[in-house]
Amino acid sequence: MNNWIINNFWIKIVSLTLAVITWFYVNEELIKEKKMVKQLYKSSVISQIQNPPYNKKPVK
Repeated sequence: MNNWIINNFWIKIVSLTLAVITWFYVNEELIKEKKMVKQLYKSSVISQIQNPPYNKKPVK
C-alpha cells in the first residue's frame, strides 16, 4: 500500500511544486485581468459621459 507513495517520490514532489507555482501564476494573471477590465470599463464610461460620441449640432 505504501509503495504508491514511495514509487517515483521526487518526480511527484517536483510535479506538485510545478502545479502549485502554475496555479498561483494563473490566479494572479486572472486577478490582474479583472482589474484591467474594470479600470478600462470605468474609464470608458467616464470618457463617454464627458465627451459624448456624437457631434451633431442642434437643429434651429
